[in-house]
Amino acid sequence: MNTAELLKSCYLCKELNVQELNSLADIVLIRTVDKGEILFLQGDRANGFYTLLSGLIRIYKASPEGKEYTLHIIRPGQMFAEAAIFSGEVYPANSLALEESVVVFFAKDRFVNLLANSPQISLKMISALSGFVRDFNQQIENLSLKEVSARLALFLLSQAEASGQNKIVLDTSKSELANSIGTISETLSRNFRKMKELGIIEIDGKSITILNFDKLKAISEGEKV
Repeated sequence: MNTAELLKSCYLCKELNVQELNSLADIVLIRTVDKGEILFLQGDRANGFYTLLSGLIRIYKASPEGKEYTLHIIRPGQMFAEAAIFSGEVYPANSLALEESVVVFFAKDRFVNLLANSPQISLKMISALSGFVRDFNQQIENLSLKEVSARLALFLLSQAEASGQNKIVLDTSKSELANSIGTISETLSRNFRKMKELGIIEIDGKSITILNFDKLKAISEGEKV
C-alpha cells in the first residue's frame, strides 16, 4: 500500500481525491515508533503534527511531583499535536507509544505551504474534521454530566459497535481506561464488578463479552447500576 492509500484511512484525509492525496503524500514522513518510545515532550519545539496509522499513542501531562494524567489515547486514523499548526511554538503535552505504532508526520512549514497553494484541500479537511469535533464535544459532555457507570457503558457500547461484535478486547490497561473516562482504577473495577454480578458482561482478563445490550444501553442513559 502506497503513502496516498495509507493517508486515506485518516479522518483528516477521508474526503480528499486521488490527486490531493498524492500531493499530501509528497510532503509527509511515515515513521515506525517502538513501544515505550517518546515522540515529543512538553516544551519541545512544535515543528509539525501527526496522524496515527496503527498502534496506540498516549498524550499526557506530568506534574512536577511526577504524577501523570492521560489527556487522550490516540487510535488509528486520529491526528494529534495539531496545535503545532495553529498556535504556539512548543508542544503543550507529552506523547508516548503504548505499543509499536506507525505515524504520519506533517512538517508544519510544508503543510502550511500546501494549503496556501491548494485551498480546496483545507476546506475538505475542515469538513472531515467537523465530525471528529462533534464526537469530541460529546465526550466532554459525557465526562461532565454522566456517572462513571454510564461513561463505562458508553465506552463498551462504542467499542462493540466499532468491532461489530459483542466481545471486546481492551487495548489499554485498566488504569489508562480509567483515566480516559475520568475516574480512578478502583472505581472502574467496582463498576466492572457490578456489571458482571448483574449478568450484563462477562470478563476474562482483557476480554469483555457483552451479555445484555439492552441493560447496558439503559445504564449509558442514566439508569443506576
